[in-house]
Amino acid sequence: MVLDRALIFLYEQVLEIELADIGPLDRADRPKRLPTVLSREEVRRLFEALSAGPNRLIAHLLYGSGLRLSEALRLRVKELDVGTGRLHVRDGKGGTDRTTVLPERLHDPLRRHLKTVKAQHEADCADGVGGVSLPDAIAEKYPNAKTEWRWQYVFPSTTLSEDPRSGAVRRHHRSDSAVQRAVKKAAEATRFPSVMASWCWCGTRCRRGDAQYN
Repeated sequence: MVLDRALIFLYEQVLEIELADIGPLDRADRPKRLPTVLSREEVRRLFEALSAGPNRLIAHLLYGSGLRLSEALRLRVKELDVGTGRLHVRDGKGGTDRTTVLPERLHDPLRRHLKTVKAQHEADCADGVGGVSLPDAIAEKYPNAKTEWRWQYVFPSTTLSEDPRSGAVRRHHRSDSAVQRAVKKAAEATRFPSVMASWCWCGTRCRRGDAQYN
Protein backbone atom coordinates (compact mmCIF):
# COMPACT_ATOMS: atom_id res chain seq x y z
CA MET A 1 0.00 0.00 0.00
CA VAL A 2 1.47 3.33 -1.05
CA LEU A 3 0.91 6.26 1.30
CA ASP A 4 1.58 9.89 0.52
CA ARG A 5 4.42 11.35 2.58
CA ALA A 6 2.18 14.14 3.82
CA LEU A 7 -0.34 11.60 5.07
CA ILE A 8 2.42 9.79 6.94
CA PHE A 9 3.59 13.09 8.45
CA LEU A 10 0.10 14.04 9.58
CA TYR A 11 -0.53 10.72 11.27
CA GLU A 12 2.89 10.17 12.84
CA GLN A 13 4.05 13.70 13.70
CA VAL A 14 0.84 15.61 14.46
CA LEU A 15 -1.80 13.08 15.45
CA GLU A 16 0.93 10.72 16.70
CA ILE A 17 -0.55 7.52 15.31
CA GLU A 18 2.09 4.87 14.70
CA LEU A 19 1.40 3.61 11.18
CA ALA A 20 3.75 0.67 11.66
CA ASP A 21 1.00 -0.91 13.70
CA ILE A 22 -1.12 -1.52 10.60
CA GLY A 23 1.49 -3.48 8.74
CA PRO A 24 4.31 -2.89 6.28
CA LEU A 25 3.96 0.19 4.13
CA ASP A 26 5.45 1.02 0.80
CA ARG A 27 6.54 4.61 1.38
CA ALA A 28 7.03 5.56 -2.19
CA ASP A 29 10.06 7.67 -3.06
CA ARG A 30 8.88 10.72 -4.91
CA PRO A 31 10.60 13.84 -6.20
CA LYS A 32 10.82 16.57 -3.59
CA ARG A 33 8.05 19.11 -3.93
CA LEU A 34 6.40 21.80 -1.90
CA PRO A 35 3.71 20.49 0.47
CA THR A 36 0.08 21.18 -0.34
CA VAL A 37 -1.39 23.88 1.88
CA LEU A 38 -5.10 24.21 2.54
CA SER A 39 -6.88 27.47 1.86
CA ARG A 40 -8.43 29.44 4.72
CA GLU A 41 -11.85 28.33 3.49
CA GLU A 42 -10.84 24.66 3.67
CA VAL A 43 -9.43 25.14 7.16
CA ARG A 44 -12.63 26.91 8.22
CA ARG A 45 -14.74 24.04 6.92
CA LEU A 46 -12.61 21.51 8.78
CA PHE A 47 -13.05 23.37 12.05
CA GLU A 48 -16.79 23.67 11.49
CA ALA A 49 -16.99 19.93 10.85
CA LEU A 50 -15.61 19.32 14.34
CA SER A 51 -18.30 19.24 17.00
CA ALA A 52 -18.15 22.20 19.38
CA GLY A 53 -16.30 21.35 22.55
CA PRO A 54 -12.83 20.32 23.75
CA ASN A 55 -11.84 18.47 20.57
CA ARG A 56 -12.44 21.54 18.41
CA LEU A 57 -10.55 23.73 20.89
CA ILE A 58 -7.63 21.29 20.84
CA ALA A 59 -7.62 21.37 17.03
CA HIS A 60 -7.46 25.17 17.13
CA LEU A 61 -4.44 24.94 19.42
CA LEU A 62 -2.71 22.48 17.10
CA TYR A 63 -3.29 24.88 14.22
CA GLY A 64 -2.90 28.24 15.96
CA SER A 65 -0.08 27.46 18.39
CA GLY A 66 1.78 24.79 16.44
CA LEU A 67 1.43 22.13 19.14
CA ARG A 68 1.73 18.40 18.75
CA LEU A 69 -1.29 16.47 19.99
CA SER A 70 0.51 15.09 23.05
CA GLU A 71 1.68 18.60 23.97
CA ALA A 72 -1.85 19.98 23.83
CA LEU A 73 -3.25 17.14 25.90
CA ARG A 74 -0.57 17.48 28.59
CA LEU A 75 -1.09 21.22 29.03
CA ARG A 76 -1.70 22.29 32.61
CA VAL A 77 -3.59 25.39 33.70
CA LYS A 78 -0.44 27.15 34.92
CA GLU A 79 1.10 26.87 31.45
CA LEU A 80 -1.55 29.07 29.84
CA ASP A 81 -0.98 32.82 30.07
CA VAL A 82 -4.08 34.26 28.46
CA GLY A 83 -3.21 37.75 29.67
CA THR A 84 -0.02 37.94 27.59
CA GLY A 85 -1.13 35.56 24.84
CA ARG A 86 1.58 33.04 25.61
CA LEU A 87 1.55 29.29 26.04
CA HIS A 88 4.39 27.40 27.73
CA VAL A 89 5.15 23.88 26.54
CA ARG A 90 6.98 21.76 29.11
CA ASP A 91 8.99 18.72 28.12
CA GLY A 92 7.93 18.94 24.48
CA LYS A 93 9.46 17.21 21.49
CA GLY A 94 13.06 16.29 22.28
CA GLY A 95 12.45 16.87 25.99
CA THR A 96 12.74 20.64 25.61
CA ASP A 97 10.63 23.52 26.93
CA ARG A 98 9.43 26.36 24.74
CA THR A 99 7.05 29.29 24.66
CA THR A 100 4.66 29.82 21.77
CA VAL A 101 1.85 32.15 20.82
CA LEU A 102 -1.70 31.75 22.12
CA PRO A 103 -3.91 33.28 19.39
CA GLU A 104 -6.17 36.05 20.65
CA ARG A 105 -9.23 34.44 19.10
CA LEU A 106 -8.78 31.50 21.50
CA HIS A 107 -8.58 33.61 24.68
CA ASP A 108 -12.32 33.80 25.40
CA PRO A 109 -13.08 30.19 24.36
CA LEU A 110 -10.28 29.03 26.67
CA ARG A 111 -11.57 31.16 29.54
CA ARG A 112 -15.03 29.63 29.15
CA HIS A 113 -13.56 26.15 28.87
CA LEU A 114 -11.42 26.60 31.99
CA LYS A 115 -14.43 27.84 33.94
CA THR A 116 -16.19 24.56 33.18
CA VAL A 117 -13.08 22.51 33.95
CA LYS A 118 -12.59 24.32 37.27
CA ALA A 119 -16.16 23.58 38.35
CA GLN A 120 -15.56 19.93 37.54
CA HIS A 121 -12.29 19.97 39.49
CA GLU A 122 -13.97 21.50 42.54
CA ALA A 123 -16.64 18.79 42.40
CA ASP A 124 -13.93 16.12 42.16
CA CYS A 125 -12.14 17.62 45.17
CA ALA A 126 -15.39 17.53 47.15
CA ASP A 127 -15.66 13.83 46.29
CA GLY A 128 -12.05 13.17 47.31
CA VAL A 129 -10.81 12.47 43.78
CA GLY A 130 -9.45 15.90 42.83
CA GLY A 131 -5.80 14.92 42.60
CA VAL A 132 -3.81 14.83 39.37
CA SER A 133 -0.61 13.02 38.43
CA LEU A 134 2.51 15.18 38.83
CA PRO A 135 6.15 14.98 37.79
CA ASP A 136 7.93 12.85 40.41
CA ALA A 137 10.11 15.71 41.69
CA ILE A 138 7.08 17.95 42.24
CA ALA A 139 5.00 15.20 43.83
CA GLU A 140 7.76 14.47 46.35
CA LYS A 141 8.51 18.08 47.25
CA TYR A 142 4.93 19.39 47.20
CA PRO A 143 2.58 16.48 47.99
CA ASN A 144 -0.46 18.77 48.23
CA ALA A 145 0.11 20.26 44.78
CA LYS A 146 -1.88 17.43 43.17
CA THR A 147 -5.16 19.13 44.11
CA GLU A 148 -4.09 22.69 43.29
CA TRP A 149 -6.00 24.24 40.38
CA ARG A 150 -2.88 25.44 38.57
CA TRP A 151 -1.57 21.88 38.21
CA GLN A 152 -4.75 20.48 36.66
CA TYR A 153 -4.91 19.47 33.00
CA VAL A 154 -6.49 21.98 30.63
CA PHE A 155 -8.20 19.09 28.82
CA PRO A 156 -9.11 16.51 31.47
CA SER A 157 -10.69 13.17 30.72
CA THR A 158 -14.45 12.88 30.90
CA THR A 159 -14.06 9.88 33.22
CA LEU A 160 -12.13 9.00 36.36
CA SER A 161 -9.59 6.19 36.28
CA GLU A 162 -7.22 4.38 38.62
CA ASP A 163 -3.58 5.36 38.47
CA PRO A 164 -1.71 2.09 37.73
CA ARG A 165 1.30 3.21 39.80
CA SER A 166 -0.32 4.62 42.93
CA GLY A 167 -3.76 3.05 42.76
CA ALA A 168 -5.31 6.48 43.33
CA VAL A 169 -8.52 7.32 41.49
CA ARG A 170 -8.06 10.55 39.57
CA ARG A 171 -8.84 12.35 36.33
CA HIS A 172 -6.13 11.99 33.69
CA HIS A 173 -5.89 14.16 30.59
CA ARG A 174 -8.14 13.62 27.57
CA SER A 175 -7.48 10.56 25.41
CA ASP A 176 -5.46 11.11 22.24
CA SER A 177 -7.58 8.52 20.43
CA ALA A 178 -10.73 10.56 21.08
CA VAL A 179 -9.19 13.59 19.40
CA GLN A 180 -7.80 11.51 16.54
CA ARG A 181 -11.22 10.02 15.83
CA ALA A 182 -12.84 13.45 15.88
CA VAL A 183 -10.29 14.88 13.44
CA LYS A 184 -10.66 11.92 11.09
CA LYS A 185 -14.44 12.21 11.16
CA ALA A 186 -14.24 15.95 10.43
CA ALA A 187 -11.87 15.39 7.51
CA GLU A 188 -14.22 12.80 6.03
CA ALA A 189 -17.19 15.14 6.50
CA THR A 190 -15.53 17.91 4.48
CA ARG A 191 -15.35 15.56 1.48
CA PHE A 192 -11.95 16.91 0.50
CA PRO A 193 -10.31 13.76 -0.93
CA SER A 194 -6.82 15.16 -0.38
CA VAL A 195 -7.32 16.69 3.05
CA MET A 196 -5.87 13.92 5.19
CA ALA A 197 -3.00 13.50 2.78
CA SER A 198 -2.02 17.12 2.45
CA TRP A 199 -2.61 18.99 5.65
CA CYS A 200 -0.83 19.45 8.96
CA TRP A 201 -2.69 21.57 11.55
CA CYS A 202 0.38 23.62 12.37
CA GLY A 203 2.15 23.37 9.03
CA THR A 204 -0.65 24.93 7.01
CA ARG A 205 -0.62 28.08 9.11
CA CYS A 206 3.16 28.35 9.38
CA ARG A 207 3.80 27.82 5.67
CA ARG A 208 1.16 30.33 4.68
CA GLY A 209 2.02 32.89 7.36
CA ASP A 210 -1.58 32.98 8.55
CA ALA A 211 -1.37 36.09 10.72
CA GLN A 212 -5.10 36.62 10.18
CA TYR A 213 -5.81 33.65 12.43
CA ASN A 214 -4.96 35.77 15.47
